[in-house]
Amino acid sequence: MWGRIRRLTVVAQALRHARALAERERWPVERREALQRERLTELVRHAAQHSPYYRRALSGYDPDVGLGSLPALSKATMMERFDDLVTDRRLRRDVLLEHVERLRGDELYLDRYRAMTTSGSSGRKGLFVYDEAGWTAIGGQFLYFSAMIGTRPRIPRLRLAAIGGGSPAHMSRRGAQTLDVGLHRILSLPVTAPLAELVGALNRFRPDVLQVYPSMAVLLAEEQLAGRLALSLRTMSTTSELRTPETAARIEEAFGVRPFDLYATTEGLWGGECERHDGLHLFEEDVIVENVDDDRRVVADGERGTRLLVTNLVNRVQPLIRLEITDAMTLTAQTCACGRTLRRIERVEGRADDVMWLPGAGGRPVAILPMQFSVVARDRDVVEFQVLQEGARLVVLVVGRGAAPGLEERVRAGLGERLRALHVEGVEIDVRRRDALERATGGKLQIVVADRPALAAV
Repeated sequence: MWGRIRRLTVVAQALRHARALAERERWPVERREALQRERLTELVRHAAQHSPYYRRALSGYDPDVGLGSLPALSKATMMERFDDLVTDRRLRRDVLLEHVERLRGDELYLDRYRAMTTSGSSGRKGLFVYDEAGWTAIGGQFLYFSAMIGTRPRIPRLRLAAIGGGSPAHMSRRGAQTLDVGLHRILSLPVTAPLAELVGALNRFRPDVLQVYPSMAVLLAEEQLAGRLALSLRTMSTTSELRTPETAARIEEAFGVRPFDLYATTEGLWGGECERHDGLHLFEEDVIVENVDDDRRVVADGERGTRLLVTNLVNRVQPLIRLEITDAMTLTAQTCACGRTLRRIERVEGRADDVMWLPGAGGRPVAILPMQFSVVARDRDVVEFQVLQEGARLVVLVVGRGAAPGLEERVRAGLGERLRALHVEGVEIDVRRRDALERATGGKLQIVVADRPALAAV
């Protein structure tokens, strides 16, 4: 009972935060930036006072220069220096990792903190801790997105099905447990469950709203079109994976609703599509985002960066200041037709870690971004796919729709044409059929698996 009361308190505060975000979503940009600077000053002061790591790292901070006067923080450094980085001296990385391995529900560490991990499609495990105030802000961002897509709490309650991380320590599972206080009727399912079990559970629950990874949404779309799944949805959203236009179109064909996309990270950076479906609005009140190149120099809006530097303004127990996230994207500051003045993600190209380097004309290597492989999904008989790099050889694993005669040759020809247009030469394409594709521990599908040594070979 006490746990439920505490969750009700968090949800009530999260609802207030969501309303505040909505009230300020059309603020002039200058006013929002002033608020960010104010909150950054408070964060830097707190981190320098309570974190041994930041006491040294922030010594060169110049308020007139801002974040540019501070070093970037890699996830590797965050994990290696975790015990010195956190502001509560009782928190220890290895003990917390043992704690999250034992999680079954919404348990708190030291009766105060929510800990969670990322398996990381990049392969780097991350450990993150939130106190009540920080977790309230995360919940508020989710509820703000829910309001954007028309799923705010109502009577009668909506039936909401969420298919998320397979581990109880994943943010999606922790968030669903916290928010399950009666605002909606919630069904939380692990993406790692067998497809037939997910279909059965969804048919019994009959959700109004479905939240799911894009790769799983495509599989469910096939079940819907085949008549084994019979959902009548008000709306749906996808999250946590690269979503191609072909994937979005297939989902809309099957379910009759245009899916919204949510960009949500355990690090604290969130963004979501509005009703215009013209990019993802960044929820900038709680975070500062720098879109940078390989040398960590800020790129102009409208230009593609290779990674992000994220400063979480709400996490005081584990300050994350200029934390590197290897997502390659293009941002725009142009005001959306919806009227919100929040910057938008124009395009997510994939993770910088997933960029493939392939041989090009004159022996010069060519960088191929993950989104370039979406050409594979344009074939109607491709349900899902994965591209594995083995030097100058690409192995394309495809799950086909039925017999699909000639699928391998069509995929090989289509991808070959795309690569030639990108000036790639001398690459072998090997297309193989699979009944299913292997997913990471957390249930995500890594569409592109780049061969790191390949760069030295081309």
